Parts: sequence; C-alpha cells; structure tokens
Amino acid sequence: MVKTVAQEIREMGDRLAALYAEPEVSVDEAGGYYTQPVYDMIKEHGIEKVMHELLTSLDAEVIQSFLQRANFED
Repeated sequence: MVKTVAQEIREMGDRLAALYAEPEVSVDEAGGYYTQPVYDMIKEHGIEKVMHELLTSLDAEVIQSFLQRANFED
C-alpha cells in the first residue's frame, strides 16, 4: 500500500506527540533520522504542500510547544 503525504505526516506527528506525552522522557532536538523524510517530501511535493499537511496533522500542543521554543535569531 502506498501512503499519501498526509498519512506519512500524521504518523510522524503521532510519533512526536507520543514522545511529548511521556513527561519522564527528555525529548532532544530532532535531526537526521526523523527530519530527513520531511526534507525528502519537500523535495518531492514542495514546501507549501508539506507545510500545510504538517500543520493540519500535528496536535495543537505540539505546535504550541514548537512556537514557544522556536528561535529564529541568527
């Protein structure tokens, strides 16, 4: 069975939400193994489509956590 972009992103969001739901586990910054599939999807489908699917698939708590931790100062 071929997964759609939305299905893949939902699964990633579910895994990420599960990590955040475990308070005794420290969540490190994602990289490599976790982020490369997203970059691959961006190359294949374009950033607008991937970001739309990502943002509509993630739990609100995950998005809020990101917004609180995001630092775009160079």
